[in-house]
Amino acid sequence: MELRQFNYQGIEAFKALIEEEREKVEPRKPALVTEPFFSEVDAIANDPEMIVPVPGGEEIDPKIQFKDRFHMGDYLSQVLPSDLSIVQHSNVGLWAWISAIYLRQLLEPQMSGGRSKLWSSYRYIPVEYQKFRYYRHLAFMAFWLRRAFGEEVAMFFLSRPAYAHSDAIEQLYTQDRDFLSSKGLMKAAVEMYIDPKTGEMKRNALGKATPGSARRLATKIAKQLQMNYDLQSMGKDEIYALLPSEFDGWRSSISTK
Repeated sequence: MELRQFNYQGIEAFKALIEEEREKVEPRKPALVTEPFFSEVDAIANDPEMIVPVPGGEEIDPKIQFKDRFHMGDYLSQVLPSDLSIVQHSNVGLWAWISAIYLRQLLEPQMSGGRSKLWSSYRYIPVEYQKFRYYRHLAFMAFWLRRAFGEEVAMFFLSRPAYAHSDAIEQLYTQDRDFLSSKGLMKAAVEMYIDPKTGEMKRNALGKATPGSARRLATKIAKQLQMNYDLQSMGKDEIYALLPSEFDGWRSSISTK
């Protein structure tokens, strides 16, 4: 379908549907929604009185199934306009509409009962910039990491189900981004910390006290190396050669296939 965005009426209607369900549960618990809820969301996402065309937009496939958040970000980075003024987080109508058309994939299905977990609205509808909110918008951050930082960074942060917030974003992206500028470093990080079989981050990869963890690499080791080396010009193998022995266990776990 043609790329659209909610107008003010559409944003408020989508927000009202979410808040109605959220009011049924305690703030720290998910609301459990079923197909009738999704059908209501579909209705407003396709209501000509609640949507408008996106300037410079082409087409988007509302039925595409994403393997994980990385593939969602990869797809959105390809189909959304190149004009940054249109795709910013502050464009509430665009990102609320994108969340609406993919909402079934942005909610974790419950193990049984045919219900899905609906969390706070800021995961689906952007709000005015707040330190602890903007990066939790599932669709926007998937797109932004892929568009702004490239494949390696996106794989590192987005190797999660489409509905899952990333602990790596929470702990590293929001704290320190200096290490993101080195493609070689990020390629090494993906190899060491992302399980190629599951596509998810390995156990203890973000451990604060874990030797050779991703947190150690990003917040300590990379900073030390940057004092003496131009990490941005170095390849993955050159980065590996500089890493201290605490990373040996992570390097030995890399698949040779």
